[in-house]
Formats: sequence, structure tokens, C-alpha cells
Amino acid sequence: MDGATHFGAFSRVALPLAAPAMAATALIIFAFAWNEFLFAITISSNNSITIPVHMAGAVDTRGVQFWFMATRAVIAMIPPVLLALLAQRYIVRGLTLGRSRADPGESGD
Repeated sequence: MDGATHFGAFSRVALPLAAPAMAATALIIFAFAWNEFLFAITISSNNSITIPVHMAGAVDTRGVQFWFMATRAVIAMIPPVLLALLAQRYIVRGLTLGRSRADPGESGD
């Protein structure tokens, strides 16, 4: 990389190597944020609630409205499933990036 700036070398060498790991990390962070319940129930107002808090609204004084909760659950699953399907190859590549190449039974000699 003769003559390349620091940013040029970073964007051509390090960033392509780190992209799968960053994609897998982004998907895991998205899943945790999407399913956050405790933080949303304590901090959010009635105007802005997350999907898990909205799903908990299916429980009322008459009991659990299962059809309402099932409908909300199916709708809530659509974005994470689509994101996982679109980023599937990056997820696998990113999660296996740091694995060891040697078999566990080999001594490495």
C-alpha cells in the first residue's frame, strides 16, 4: 500500500476484514435492543413504547388475549427475521472469524 494515506490503508485492508464481525455484532445488538423490556417499561412514556411492552398490553383484568398477543408476536418477528436473512453470510463469517483452525485433539506440533 505504498503512497496510501492512513485512512486509505484502513479502508482497503482493515475494514474489509472487520466487516463480517461488525455485521454480526450489529445484528446481535439489534436483537438485544429489539427485545428490551425492562428498560422500556420503566423509562418510556405511553406515547413511545417498544414492541415487547406493547405485547405485554395483551394481558388485562379478563386474562390473556392470546390471539392479540400472537398477532403482535408475528408482527414483531418480521424485522429481525428479515435482517437475519439478509445478513446471513456476514453473521456466519463474523461469528467464525476468531475460531481456531487446529483440531482440539491435535498438539499443534
